[in-house]
Amino acid sequence: MVNSKIYVVTHKPFVLSKEMKEKGYELITVGNQIKSNEGVLDSDGNDNIALKNSNYCELTAVYWIWKNVNSPIKGFCHYRRYFTHNTLKYDEEKILSNLEVEKLLDENSIILPEKKYYNISSEELYLKCGYKKDLETTRQVISEKYPDYVGQWDKMMSDNSGYITNMMLCRADVFDRYCEWLFDILFEVENRSNISDYTKEEARIYGYISERLLGVWVEHNHLNVKEFQSINPEKDFGLRFLTYRMSVRLGIYKTIKTIMWKIKR
Repeated sequence: MVNSKIYVVTHKPFVLSKEMKEKGYELITVGNQIKSNEGVLDSDGNDNIALKNSNYCELTAVYWIWKNVNSPIKGFCHYRRYFTHNTLKYDEEKILSNLEVEKLLDENSIILPEKKYYNISSEELYLKCGYKKDLETTRQVISEKYPDYVGQWDKMMSDNSGYITNMMLCRADVFDRYCEWLFDILFEVENRSNISDYTKEEARIYGYISERLLGVWVEHNHLNVKEFQSINPEKDFGLRFLTYRMSVRLGIYKTIKTIMWKIKR
């Protein structure tokens, strides 16, 4: 198999270390704040939706990878979030390499960050950054275009868990099928939405919605998911982070969150 690249999405000046490049990582820039240095990809070339970045966030890079990359493996992470083996601190030696990813995807459909569990429902979590009307529009579009997915959408909205942060690594055929489905839905939601009075954060609507749609698609298609810890070198340290990681290692994280969620209900 030809070694694949793992794309690191960034919206600001950022430099990958030599070690990360050797692991198969490559930067791709989004937004109009920066233009990349020589040898770094910009998501505004070839077939692209770069002008939608303020509303689609890292999905402009996802679209570019879908349309322009010919590789047996496709995937992406963020300049401040990476897939890693279990760790209590940021350690580049523990971050997955492209060779590891290729081997893992011989037996798994997709690699995702560990599922997160909340004290509130997925719908309530979304409403902290968006509006219910946009969720209703999304559900309506799904019911018209992909009615057999509505059950998973409703279940996800009422549940207290999900795959967030928009990171994934998978075989090209899986990635392409997902993107075809995802953007078909999001473009239609966009056609039916008026976000002219949204704040800058609220205007990131399609990035937020896509985080919910990923879990819907994975569950509906019964994909064999391999989960890995995601590590954020800017935030993942200190007592709170250590407590969280220990609860995961002890197998009590999901139980604690679910109990707290049920108590609130």
